[in-house]
Amino acid sequence: MSVFFKSFTYAFKGIILSIKERNMKIHVGCAILSILFGFLFNITITEWFVILICIGAVLALEMINTAIEHLVDLVEPNYNPKAGAIKDIAAGAVLVFSIISALIGIMIFGKYILALLFEN
Repeated sequence: MSVFFKSFTYAFKGIILSIKERNMKIHVGCAILSILFGFLFNITITEWFVILICIGAVLALEMINTAIEHLVDLVEPNYNPKAGAIKDIAAGAVLVFSIISALIGIMIFGKYILALLFEN
């Protein structure tokens, strides 16, 4: 197997490892729900682009956050305020983009939900 294809094996292993994490399960659940809503409401291609970018960015950020947490725990297994700050900042980055993504989801899907509720 070439080095190029072997790197894909490692990347997929990383994806599978990250899906075992609790927060990643939550993000994947929200992603699936967003995709289902996209099909249900037949959103525009531009709305699909925005939704998919948000999904990809949140999932990627969560994977980076998880990697940072594992690295910090490996380097500093004992309590250390600086190590804690590193982990908190990485988690904060995920939270910021998750909130923005949720707001974008509300903006995109809100009009479809309102139209469904007030149809008549």
